[in-house]
Amino acid sequence: MNNAKQTKIFDYKLPTLIVGMGKTGLSCARFLQQKDCQFSFADSRKNSSLSADIRKEFPLADILTGDFDINEFRRFQQIIVSPGISIRSGLFTSLKEQGCFILGDIELFAQVVDKPVIAITGSNGKSTVTTLVEKIANHCGVKAIAGGNLGLPALDLLSTQSDLYILELSSFQLETSYSLKTLSATVLNVSEDHMDRYTGIQDYRKVKETIYNNTDYAIVNIEEEIILEHIISHVEKKEQHYFVILFGDHEPDNKDYGLIKAADHFALMKGKHKILTSNESKLTGTYNYLNILAAMALLEPLQLDEKKQIAAIKDYTGLEHRCEWVAEFNRVQFYNDSKGTNTAATIAAIDGIAATDGITATDSFDKKKIILIAGGVGKDADFTELGYVIEEKIKFTVLMGVDAELIKSSAVSAGVKDDSLYSAASMQQAVLKAYALAQPGDVILFSPACASFDLYENYRQRGDDFKEKVMTLIYPKQNREVQNVC
Repeated sequence: MNNAKQTKIFDYKLPTLIVGMGKTGLSCARFLQQKDCQFSFADSRKNSSLSADIRKEFPLADILTGDFDINEFRRFQQIIVSPGISIRSGLFTSLKEQGCFILGDIELFAQVVDKPVIAITGSNGKSTVTTLVEKIANHCGVKAIAGGNLGLPALDLLSTQSDLYILELSSFQLETSYSLKTLSATVLNVSEDHMDRYTGIQDYRKVKETIYNNTDYAIVNIEEEIILEHIISHVEKKEQHYFVILFGDHEPDNKDYGLIKAADHFALMKGKHKILTSNESKLTGTYNYLNILAAMALLEPLQLDEKKQIAAIKDYTGLEHRCEWVAEFNRVQFYNDSKGTNTAATIAAIDGIAATDGITATDSFDKKKIILIAGGVGKDADFTELGYVIEEKIKFTVLMGVDAELIKSSAVSAGVKDDSLYSAASMQQAVLKAYALAQPGDVILFSPACASFDLYENYRQRGDDFKEKVMTLIYPKQNREVQNVC
């Protein structure tokens, strides 16, 4: 489970290379500049305008662009690598063997932070939990700020002088973090994602689990049996000395968090004590109720006022691009789940929308109401399970993007009829086709199960485009071309 431990302390007197000139790289550069540390940049992109902007802000820094050259890189004893760049390449493997300290911005943050840190990772739900923890803490009077993989880079958080830092961490960030000390930490869940960068799900899970390496409280999803087994083993062998708190879709023991199903809602529980009912929250779907439980478990070490915590939870409306309600038009509902970048996220969104629409897990789905828009870059994912969910729960599916055919193939193999599957060359076509197929009472769910970078810069731009095309459909006079198509 453990990373190969790095015991090196970052030396601000040594020339340092920052690989990647995106948001994280620039954050590192600004931090090093404050420390009077000499640094250079490296970026594989040959973008003269980007380099020009950086030269204005960092006139003394050298900039290496184009293909990475080991002869150039080996001049540096410390290399900070942005999370979008894999450290598993032969280049970085060779550099580590030569004694180079390869780290990320989270490790740099870990070596200077002097306030409590809560850390969150997982394939799905980590942004929701991160922002919910931040909201609850602040509502309870704790000066807290969230960042990392979400919002502000970790090093930028330090200038806020907060009393609690809440970090959303990707597996890529965890690969270059070695000494992060946390008050509490969790792996919310693990499902196939980024399989283009890992050898398999076991490899991916192992990286995720390193978030527990130096925590006081390990918050564990009871459904993640492999992780739970590892956590228990480490405690029994006295390899780790954290407290363990469980959460999950189960009736909990006294110290743990769980759900109890009632007639038309769930009770969110701490042991035998009811915290609140699911219909008191603005979030819907079992996965979101588990997110609430995880947030409360992460904050348990702070012993915050429960009434204030509940008030913050009731006021939390969720995040943009995550099962976000967009509009209703002619009794057809539109939801934007552009952040659904893997199959598990899309399946959770389908289940959540179905539950919101009054469909339960025990229904036969003879009257399917969900029209799914999906597709993009699959990142070598296996769409088999999604195919079965489409067969069971989806009325029609509209597919777009480079891996649309892979999803279609999985759906057909699962028994989906070909005449319920449609292709679209653009978001506009997808929205128009989905609406043409819809009847009053149906739901159009945009949840791609794929990354966005075949057609968009990121999931936010993709989700914004979906919402724009929905609004154009509803108000066609603003776009005569779409009006003529309609």
